[in-house]
Amino acid sequence: MEISQSCLLTLTLALGYEYGLKQWWWGSIGVIITKPAYNYVLYRLVHLILLSVSGIVLFIDIRPVDWLIISICFVILGSLELVERLISLKVQKVTGFSFYQLKYLVPLALVLFGRLVDHSPRFDLDYRLVFLLVCLAHPANYFIRWTLNKDKPDRKNQIADDKLPYASEAAATSIGAPWDLEFIDQRAKVGRRIGTLERWLIVLLIASKNVSSLGLVITAKSIVRYPQLSDKEFAEYYLFGTLLSVVLALASGFLILGGC
Repeated sequence: MEISQSCLLTLTLALGYEYGLKQWWWGSIGVIITKPAYNYVLYRLVHLILLSVSGIVLFIDIRPVDWLIISICFVILGSLELVERLISLKVQKVTGFSFYQLKYLVPLALVLFGRLVDHSPRFDLDYRLVFLLVCLAHPANYFIRWTLNKDKPDRKNQIADDKLPYASEAAATSIGAPWDLEFIDQRAKVGRRIGTLERWLIVLLIASKNVSSLGLVITAKSIVRYPQLSDKEFAEYYLFGTLLSVVLALASGFLILGGC
């Protein structure tokens, strides 16, 4: 799959800041600021600054003002998550159905817009592996969670999982959620980190031409989870999530790295 180095670097910056910064922000600074609107505006301002500075440093044939405009477009596209959430809630309230797949629109918009940006990277490097490591971290976790939740997300888990600025203790209490969400959130974070490391290992093994060692990664994870596999519901959830994570890593690795 031929993707230019310029496009790979652009998508790495766009997806990396959109999801990586969000995870870091709501896990640290975001919990300190009590006003959701101010919190979100500040988060997007930091997002814009980091994206703008990174692009100016890493690209050589683009004027700073042009990259600033591109960065603003990426931030606006990322902020469409607020519109998507409002539409989803309105539709769910009227029809009773939750169109959870609308969450795909934001990352899809980022990717499509990123493909239009074509400028020469300052450093002559192979950005394929860097792109994969970024893409298989937080963006892949979001994709897997959406797939596992299908189109009927559980509101308690959604609040505990997403930590979005419009999710608050009062909101959780209003839907009857027990306020042990911090414990649930910590367990979810550990699981997502394990999944990220799993996908990174798979991609690194593909890049180093050690595909035969992939079974060790899955086996090691299964041994740790073995005591819980007696629960049929958990076993099905674990099996589907693990296979989806592995297939995603394998497909991404072979497509981007060219089957190395």
